[in-house]
Amino acid sequence: MKEICPICDKKSRAKLIKKKEAMNVRGERINVEYEVFKCYACGEEYIDTETEYEPFVYAYAIYRKKHNMLHPQEIKEIRRKYGLTQSELGGLLGWGGATLSRYENGALQDKAHDNQLKLLREPRNMLKMITENLDALREQRRNQLLTNIKKLAKDEYPIKRFLKEWGTEREISVYSGYKSFDLDKLINCILYFCKDGLLKTVINKYLFYADFQHFKEYQTSITGARYVHLTYGPVPMNYDIYLATLVNEREIDVNEVFYEGKDFVGEEYKAIEAPILTLFSDSELKILATVKEHFKGYSAKAISDFSHEEKGYQETTKGQPISYEYAETLRM
Repeated sequence: MKEICPICDKKSRAKLIKKKEAMNVRGERINVEYEVFKCYACGEEYIDTETEYEPFVYAYAIYRKKHNMLHPQEIKEIRRKYGLTQSELGGLLGWGGATLSRYENGALQDKAHDNQLKLLREPRNMLKMITENLDALREQRRNQLLTNIKKLAKDEYPIKRFLKEWGTEREISVYSGYKSFDLDKLINCILYFCKDGLLKTVINKYLFYADFQHFKEYQTSITGARYVHLTYGPVPMNYDIYLATLVNEREIDVNEVFYEGKDFVGEEYKAIEAPILTLFSDSELKILATVKEHFKGYSAKAISDFSHEEKGYQETTKGQPISYEYAETLRM
């Protein structure tokens, strides 16, 4: 085989020979065997940089196997199975895309990062990461990812089961209305309110007023949901995850609504399935009906503006949880 020798810069025959070397990888001595070219003209040895003959590639592979760490191709496969870019997955992990890119291209990951990546092989762990890092992805991408996870999980670990378990991990307190989170009631509240179709902003306000009004009258919330201060008023934590789940489960339909003269497109959610009203107590059904009747005819802007006047909203800032203690001053 003839090629240009990078040492003597002459076109010469070269042959592959095997070499052995002890390399230091994170304080460990790793013995590797690799191949180099030997130039017949000058007798020097060199590595073909366009191949995987570099000693450190072998050393890292041995180190990863010894410590049961993911290989670069396995890291790529984890990311690709969810349909994520390097930047998106890096953002969810809090690393940045450059770090993930280095790992996928052969850099040796640290053990903590390796453990994080291993957890993401399970769809339920990816779902948990999304719910805990909502700002890392745009809403449309979150919904696409949720669809991918649903397909991966199939019947082995349904999303609703995860959401139930994840919600019940949270402490019962004044921020949950002194009630454990009840996903079934939250879902059926949405189905009840969306019988004739509602915009997302309106749904969130209906849920807020239903939970807080029930707390005001009966000292406990209906769903156990936690509410936070966002731009358009109080909303249940992770509301978009719950709505996307209902859409993916075909229990609710979503359509774009265009408002002429306002250059505004909204998303209207309409129930496909009927709510299971037997889940609710008499007092809960009374409050649900009261809220629906009270805000009947309110536009998204009107109910958003109305909620902005609540003391619980005015005395909190964006992203902060809203205590049910503010139910005492509820304006409804």
